[in-house]
Parts: sequence; structure tokens; C-alpha cells
Amino acid sequence: MGRTDDLNEERMRILGGRLADLSVTETVQYFPSGKEDRVVATLQSSYYPDVVDTATLEIRLRLNGEFNIQYFEEWAGERWSCRWDPHPNTHNTRDHYHVPPQPREESAVDAVYPEDPNDVLRMVLETIEKRVNDIWATTDPIFPSEYEFKQEYGADYLVDT
Repeated sequence: MGRTDDLNEERMRILGGRLADLSVTETVQYFPSGKEDRVVATLQSSYYPDVVDTATLEIRLRLNGEFNIQYFEEWAGERWSCRWDPHPNTHNTRDHYHVPPQPREESAVDAVYPEDPNDVLRMVLETIEKRVNDIWATTDPIFPSEYEFKQEYGADYLVDT
């Protein structure tokens, strides 16, 4: 669990409310047990093909403008996930994206994110929509263990390397 003393709780509640208003969202939990530094949205299972068991989006915003947004899909015991982060680090530029299917420091790529958290959330939701459309578009889905990132999600904000 991360520090909670510098969270932008007010903005997190606003973004959580926006998520709650979307038809794709099943539930939104504000600072739930075990994830007291996050707003956690569970997405509607009907939005996904049957191969995806559950999908969640977790948001953490700090008062200094840093954020951490994580997206998870559970597939028959496998996980596909990615993470959007701007923070000082030694592995990439301040703004970076931890690529799917398993976000790791060594595979992060540089990114450029909007300043406004509303625009960041919009960008994340557009990325998720592209991802879901790709899953629906095939009769032979690629499981997380078979997936290889080719910058197909996030092309608008990833920096060419």
C-alpha cells in the first residue's frame, strides 16, 4: 500500500463519480480495504467477450500531479494488465507507460500525458476501448501469456523509441 497523506482524494472522488456514470462501469469503490490509496472501478462483464472473466481500473492521484492508473483483465487464471505513470524514476522519462501483458520496469516506454486528470482518464478509457474492440474482433483471442506488445494501444501518447 502506498502513502495516503498526499493523495488528491477530492479529484479521485470526482473521477470515480465520472466512472460510475459510465454504462461500462459495474461498481466503483472509493479507498477500499487493502487499496486505501485508490479508487477501484469494476467494469461490466457484459462489455467483454466471455473469455475475459473480470476487468478493473484502479486510479491513484497525488496532489503534486503524479498519478498511477492500472488496468487489469483476468482471463481463466491469467492476467493482462498495463499501467500509466508519471513520476521521477531511473528507468524512463517522467511520463511513461508500463506495457501489457505484465507491466515491468524494464519494459516501460516513454509517453506524453495530458496535464488535466480528466483528459488522462479519457485517454485511458479510449485505450481500454481499443483493447476491448480488438478482443471482440477475433474468434481466436490471444491470451495474456501469448500476447506481445506492439504499441497498438496508446499510439497517440507513446513516444517512438
